[in-house]
Amino acid sequence: MLIEEAIRNRASIKVFSMEEVSADLIERCLDAAVWAPNHHMTEPWSFRVLTGDAREMLARVAKDEMVRRATGLDVAVAQAKAFKERQKLLSAPAIVAVYSDAGPDEKTTRENFAASAAAAQNILLMAQSLGLASIWRTSATYEYPGVRQALKVPEGSTFVGALFLGYSAQREVRRRRTPAAEKTLWITEDNPLA
Repeated sequence: MLIEEAIRNRASIKVFSMEEVSADLIERCLDAAVWAPNHHMTEPWSFRVLTGDAREMLARVAKDEMVRRATGLDVAVAQAKAFKERQKLLSAPAIVAVYSDAGPDEKTTRENFAASAAAAQNILLMAQSLGLASIWRTSATYEYPGVRQALKVPEGSTFVGALFLGYSAQREVRRRRTPAAEKTLWITEDNPLA
């Protein structure tokens, strides 16, 4: 598949079949991730792959965290949110949680996050080229201390996104984007700054 085709055809899929995604396909996506650009070759990304019962484990840990944080009547609200989160966590056969390492200073930490986001995009594009469906989710669940501990996330790492991978079980998604020309200012000799 041509890269332009993968970029234009990739869409966020919310309904997956429960057909298992092979470890080989996931590894190919991860191998593509590490080719993302990264300033000073920091390679700041780390990945946590959850398949099978590991997703259920994550749902239990997330529920415990949500209920622990709730008080009084909020417990019922927390349990309802935990149920909804559980449904999401079990909606795809594979989840890749992407984290970014902290840098020695704010500038490097920001560069590391951008590089890790680029790595996540590489995963999504490789998944598309391999015939997999995907969605990038940014749930706060992955920042809960209990979840971070369960996933063995190092102190100081920042959650970038949870990439759900599988095979689509929804109708084709029609996508639209604002043309780049409407979001671009060309600064040239004929159109200089100030």
